[in-house]
Amino acid sequence: MSRRILLAVCVFCMHAATAQKEYPVKAGEIPNEVLPNEAMYVFPAFTEGVAWFKNGTSSTQRFNYNFLLDEMHFINEGGDTLAIADPLLISYLVIDSLRFYFDNGYVREIFKKGDYKLALKQQMVQIPYKKRGGYDMPTETGSIETYGSISNSNGKIAHLQVKKDILFRQVNSFYIADSFNHFLRADKKNFYALFASEKISNYLEEHKVNFNKKEDLEAMLQFCQE
Repeated sequence: MSRRILLAVCVFCMHAATAQKEYPVKAGEIPNEVLPNEAMYVFPAFTEGVAWFKNGTSSTQRFNYNFLLDEMHFINEGGDTLAIADPLLISYLVIDSLRFYFDNGYVREIFKKGDYKLALKQQMVQIPYKKRGGYDMPTETGSIETYGSISNSNGKIAHLQVKKDILFRQVNSFYIADSFNHFLRADKKNFYALFASEKISNYLEEHKVNFNKKEDLEAMLQFCQE
């Protein structure tokens, strides 16, 4: 009996450790205002960093990456929170020890070998929300309208309300980049597109690669650069 109890506890702990946290937002609420910082920002507080522009200049500000909106925010001299208005002008940003790039959205470099990089993209996505129906029984919602954000030319954040109860969940995905910092999804197709097909084929024959696992992708990228 004690072994069964111990096994049940271990299974529960493993499930709890891998479970993804979900964040509810009710109809009429503004996600930016009700979600905790951990569901929106990479850093617990705005942190000094440097934005390096493609024209060779730089700007030092207190930055934080908002992965709910996929925007890089900073605090201006007046204490207002703004979003970078034109991220295409930026070569990269360094905040604390983290380096960010913009290519159809922000990604964070997590590994580099030679001219190639492995990057992480954090996103908050909507998932079906179980609403309360008759007799307080949960029911699944229908289609969920997409939540978004708008930044004007000054980079000010526009807050949008959600039209129905929704849940947000963080999803991480991996990207690979060439020497020009063009980022592609780190999947089998794009590894074949960037590297010699024979080399990729030989590697995949000898290794079982999980393209959603950081360690597997690092090992594969390192092999491709040898």
